[in-house]
Amino acid sequence: MKLLSLLLTVPTFTAAVELGNYSDMTFQDYLTKHYKQYKSHELPLRQKIFEATKIRVRNQNKAYLSGHSTWWAEINHLADSTDQELASVGAQRAMQARLPSLSTTSSSAAPPPAAPSAVRTNPSEKSWINYQTPIKNQGSCGGCWAESTVETLESHLAIAENSTTPLVLSPQTLVDCAKNPQQCGGTGGCEGATAEIGYNFTRDNGLPLSSAYPYNGKDGKCIHYSSKVTCSGYTKLQTNSAKALETTIANVGPVAVVVAASWDTYAGGILADGCLSWLGSCTLDHVVVVVGYAPDYWLVRNSWGENWGESGYIRLTRKNDNTTYKDTNPSQGAACKPFPKEQNVMGECGILFDASYPTGVIRSK
Repeated sequence: MKLLSLLLTVPTFTAAVELGNYSDMTFQDYLTKHYKQYKSHELPLRQKIFEATKIRVRNQNKAYLSGHSTWWAEINHLADSTDQELASVGAQRAMQARLPSLSTTSSSAAPPPAAPSAVRTNPSEKSWINYQTPIKNQGSCGGCWAESTVETLESHLAIAENSTTPLVLSPQTLVDCAKNPQQCGGTGGCEGATAEIGYNFTRDNGLPLSSAYPYNGKDGKCIHYSSKVTCSGYTKLQTNSAKALETTIANVGPVAVVVAASWDTYAGGILADGCLSWLGSCTLDHVVVVVGYAPDYWLVRNSWGENWGESGYIRLTRKNDNTTYKDTNPSQGAACKPFPKEQNVMGECGILFDASYPTGVIRSK
């Protein structure tokens, strides 16, 4: 694993080149490496996307090597994905590598009360890595919300039981069974929802183990199951508050958040300027889990497989904790009907706007 602890040692420039210099990789090399097969009429489009991605990766790594960026890129399994395919998993096509710019500062039913503010100084760093299940891969299903729901439930139960071998719960149950009548973050199932929808469903119905209700990455008919874990509800954090998120991570456990995931080529380092800071643009479209923090980054668990990023994780800079962006398409993130025209989101990739965690997580009786 590349990720062994909260405080990661950033690889040397040489290591970064080894990770991200894909000048000699051909399209056929890529297809072979990632076991991809397409019909002949698809190949020209896939190759065109791949070549464009390769240029972006080179440019990003040049920026990293020259000290103008804090993260490096690679050609991964998403390199030939269409914009529609990226959108289905909550990913956005990353911008061309650029010099750091100057930042500008500036649900359905009523949510439960926000988490209390800090009553003591938080530690400078915190990690819940030891209470995580193996990284999941949502595949082509837009079920990031379901993955994040079960990941936080798994962790909070493990924390409550002081167990470093958490139960592995079933996101497919949420994809198949949880209703989303107000279209919060999507229309439900593989077409999107929110972690809050997932927590409410778990409160009312419980969740089974993944082994009993396996993940298949597509919408399906809800089937009968035996509940293994339940919760009492959820707590919603104060909107756009770095202090609230840090305090919750420090004292309670992992938190599900909604982000703008322009991470398709991310390989390692601390990602910065994932949103267009000079335009204030940031469209939330993906649900992930914050499992730790350090003074300069948030440690985030993703659901694109363990071979993506830093063994399935990404570090997002905290330099933008006080930066405000505009989300001009709130229906893609956490908003419910009637959708607002826009909303102000803060933090790198909008990480601070919508954050929540489950409460009262216990094994079902």
